[in-house]
Amino acid sequence: MLASIVFTIAFGMIDVKGLRDIRYESPGEFYLAVATAAAVVAIGVEQGILVAIALSLFRHVRHSYSPHTMILAPNATGRWVPVAATPGKETEPGLIVYRFNSDLFYANANRFAVEVHALVDCAPTPVRWFIVDAGAITDIDYTAAQSICHLLEDLARQKVGIVFARVNPYLRSDMDRHHITTAIGETRIFTTLHEAIAAVRGGALGVHTER
Repeated sequence: MLASIVFTIAFGMIDVKGLRDIRYESPGEFYLAVATAAAVVAIGVEQGILVAIALSLFRHVRHSYSPHTMILAPNATGRWVPVAATPGKETEPGLIVYRFNSDLFYANANRFAVEVHALVDCAPTPVRWFIVDAGAITDIDYTAAQSICHLLEDLARQKVGIVFARVNPYLRSDMDRHHITTAIGETRIFTTLHEAIAAVRGGALGVHTER
């Protein structure tokens, strides 16, 4: 009888509607919630919470290691829309606008460089300008900074100019500290994407030079 009462009380504490909403909107978080509940029942409250924290951290690191990336590309009406960063696509002839949705650090810096190279090498027309929409990047560590500097050198040899747009003060501070600003040039760093596109289209950034 006592066990039945305890079970009834515990079952009433489960927010079924909330779990259903989470499942529809974020399946990953739903499975995390279910795993936490199972751990609490199987091994105890404190241990279950620790398991939940570990799983949550793993999920965050996994997302940062392999973040969503996209480029702006024209749709059927010619309007630019975000699409998956698939090699062979471009924003317009000679231009690619690319967005990396995570901070840059040692675990994902190589993916950033490899994807940029693939987009440039497989573009339908020779790429003259590559704009990095850095709106989601707030931090660059030392390893990522070195990777970016090597990438800048490679692109310069291919006569491709790289531009950083939507650079916030925190990112700019990291770029200055890691000498990325010096390598890319202050005139190729912008606080908005519109300014970067206008500068590229208007020829305000000059010609490409071998570094």
